[in-house]
Amino acid sequence: MSGCCRLILRAVLVCWLVVTFLHGVGNDVSAQVSRRDIPIVTQPQQRFNSGQDIQPIFEGWTRNEDGSYQFHFGYLNRNYAERPWVPVGEDNFFSPGELDRGQPTYFYPRTNRYQFEVSVPADFPFDAELVWEVTRSGSTQRAYGWLQAEWEIDSNTITSNGRTQFGRGVDEVYGNLAPSLSVEANAHSAGVGHPIGLTVRMTDDDLPNPVIERDDSEPTRRRDPTLRRPDNAPDIPDNIPQYSRPTPTRNHMSVLWVVYRGPSDADFEPAGYQGWEEGMSGDGWTSGTFETTVTFTEAGVYTLRAFACDAMLISWDNLTITVTE
Repeated sequence: MSGCCRLILRAVLVCWLVVTFLHGVGNDVSAQVSRRDIPIVTQPQQRFNSGQDIQPIFEGWTRNEDGSYQFHFGYLNRNYAERPWVPVGEDNFFSPGELDRGQPTYFYPRTNRYQFEVSVPADFPFDAELVWEVTRSGSTQRAYGWLQAEWEIDSNTITSNGRTQFGRGVDEVYGNLAPSLSVEANAHSAGVGHPIGLTVRMTDDDLPNPVIERDDSEPTRRRDPTLRRPDNAPDIPDNIPQYSRPTPTRNHMSVLWVVYRGPSDADFEPAGYQGWEEGMSGDGWTSGTFETTVTFTEAGVYTLRAFACDAMLISWDNLTITVTE
């Protein structure tokens, strides 16, 4: 058989597999789509706006001074747009022991690392497991926390994986202390559509040191790509846009507010990481105050979380808001 015939047969087989897959799930648009159901040749191009599951992630463990341990967790929401709400219960729980270990119930798109920690005692057995289980779209996924030696991490691991070192040296990473913060709201209950003022007050040591800011006008590539789109070419249609996760500023303090638990998203102003600027309270390195407003579109009880970054390490604190119709 010639090479051309083999290519034609392969293309026909791929088309048949795609049609078979679409026919199988066509009557259930909310069904969880598994990579195993998609032809391997097309998997790298598959992105889903909604309908996918959530994969809990065990990031590793750290030691506390009193001999106890911290288990670090994050998650992968496989959707590029949908932000599922999965309340603590039969679809979102820890085992063994307490079901609620402070895990999120509102899940932002894609990978969100180092979202919370669970303390375990110094006598936690080395062969024991703490399991976080999340069920979404008919798919159950688990993360297994344990004291395997290879899973021990430190601030260098966390800042490397979180991409918050910004080129600083390891000595500075280990010498830096995480910032402290307190959070306040000018009201702990409000109606839908009524803004609430949020305040974060941060303090920190004198690390990290400043680094050179990136010049946005500089090209991000070191050489031109092999193929370049003409300047007047139309945009490539994409009904599933790439999600961009907020990142801290390279220099000075910054704060990000998110919905950590609650039935729906909220509108924060400013959105994303709010960086310290001249004219704001404090010096932006050892102290700073950040003002934000939040507005809700759906009634419910919300836990809001403020992530505070000193341009390297991140701390967080929560507050609860009750929203009425």
